[in-house]
Amino acid sequence: MRKLLALSGLLFVCGCQSAIKVPTAQELVANPQLLAEWQAKCDTGEYSHLDSAEKASLCSTTQEAGM
Repeated sequence: MRKLLALSGLLFVCGCQSAIKVPTAQELVANPQLLAEWQAKCDTGEYSHLDSAEKASLCSTTQEAGM
């Protein structure tokens, strides 16, 4: 019973996390304020501590738009 309760709690917590919508490079180029916001998130903000694979999936369009 304890394992079932713990598993249910874990599934609840994971289900409550919202998916992150990553803007495309075109959206970032068209909106300099959005680009600056995402560059800050990727360089020193909430995404800067992620492992390289996760960071690449979230920040690759930011790098493309910044070039």
